[in-house]
Amino acid sequence: MRKFTATLLVAALAMPGLAAPAMAAPDYHGQQGHGPQGHSEPHKQAPAPHRFQKGERFDRNRATNYQVVDYRHYHNVKAPPKGYHYVRSGNDMLLVGITSGVIAAVTMNMFH
Repeated sequence: MRKFTATLLVAALAMPGLAAPAMAAPDYHGQQGHGPQGHSEPHKQAPAPHRFQKGERFDRNRATNYQVVDYRHYHNVKAPPKGYHYVRSGNDMLLVGITSGVIAAVTMNMFH
């Protein structure tokens, strides 16, 4: 009887140590992926790119692929008027007032 009680006590003390890692592991309910430990986060959709319009105030933080454009690298693009410059947002070329930030013209699908 004494041997049985000792065995039962040892088993009871050993079980929490064996069960703890299994209980601490998050349950992903069968999700597959390649993230940390083979699990992925739920799919997040990227927000749709903003399409700027003439007269709108330009915000470079909302522009995709933002960069200042050198008009001389593109045929059929005239020099910007004084106080304006061309910028890229997605595939569009925008003529923007440097100090005001107001869009004077939009050339859609200029970049492919």
